[in-house]
Amino acid sequence: MARVLKYHPNRKVLYITSSIEVGLLFLCNPLCTAILKSCLAAALAKYKVRLCHFVIEPNHFHMIVVVDNPEHVPDFMKYFKAESAHRINRVLGRKKRTVWCEGYDSPIVLTPLRALVAIAYLYVNPAKDGLTHTIDEYEGVCSWRMFSSGNLSEESKIIPRDKFAYLPIWNQNEKGYSMEAHRVLATTEQKETLTIEPNAWLESYGITEPKEQLKWNSTLVERIRRLEDRAEKVRKRAGRRPIGTYRLRNQKFDLTRESLRSGKKMSCLSERRSERVKFMTLLTQKMYEAREVVKRWAKGDFSVPYPPGFHAPCMPRLANMRP
Repeated sequence: MARVLKYHPNRKVLYITSSIEVGLLFLCNPLCTAILKSCLAAALAKYKVRLCHFVIEPNHFHMIVVVDNPEHVPDFMKYFKAESAHRINRVLGRKKRTVWCEGYDSPIVLTPLRALVAIAYLYVNPAKDGLTHTIDEYEGVCSWRMFSSGNLSEESKIIPRDKFAYLPIWNQNEKGYSMEAHRVLATTEQKETLTIEPNAWLESYGITEPKEQLKWNSTLVERIRRLEDRAEKVRKRAGRRPIGTYRLRNQKFDLTRESLRSGKKMSCLSERRSERVKFMTLLTQKMYEAREVVKRWAKGDFSVPYPPGFHAPCMPRLANMRP
């Protein structure tokens, strides 16, 4: 079966997800926060994507982005994942070890209602996964406080890889994480501004009136609270309590936890089947065109451009030059 190409048309909304291969590595502590914010701010500075909402949990993350340049989406993801992996491996004392699963899932969200559902799911994850009661209590890296407060930008220090060092297991606690975070943050003065655009997804669907955007955002918050209440009832019936902020701050890195995440990768999301069928028909045609262009390139015919929305492969090498 032919591989489905990543399709990121301009101004479309993507729901991006990626997971850790094994373990719980990006914990809710100051050191991991320094790593993730540094990598995320640097990635946004290098590659233009419109980041709307995101939540990073110890073993996976979810992001809602609006495509500004189709070529920048895969580069943004590659940079963020690679740089965060290098830094956490130095903290763990590991060399040349993969951290993230290969690739990422990035279905296009076709309708505003389905986008609202995806964003609510993103913010309910900490409660659903038993980390905290609500997203307000979650101290991992996420955009909730920026979104709910209206302060949409914050400066983050860009910390070079070589400033991180091995953190022994006896220092893997709130005090040890805080001290090491303070040390690495003091090694650099380079900063980048991390900015979210929480209404960019609404604008992509033509919802530009401030009153309409406020109404959608209010509905979003209401849905989040309703789903958090539902998660709390499920926990009480099972006799469980969330891990809580104190235990999360003192949690040690887990290098053995096997991921239980599963699911079919999707190319698009919509509550209407007709929309999904229409999109998949278009995507199939676009992929055929893209593969035909590559075949022509292989024959030396570069007169036909690669279809917009796809990340173009490298030009084929048609001959080797002898020394």
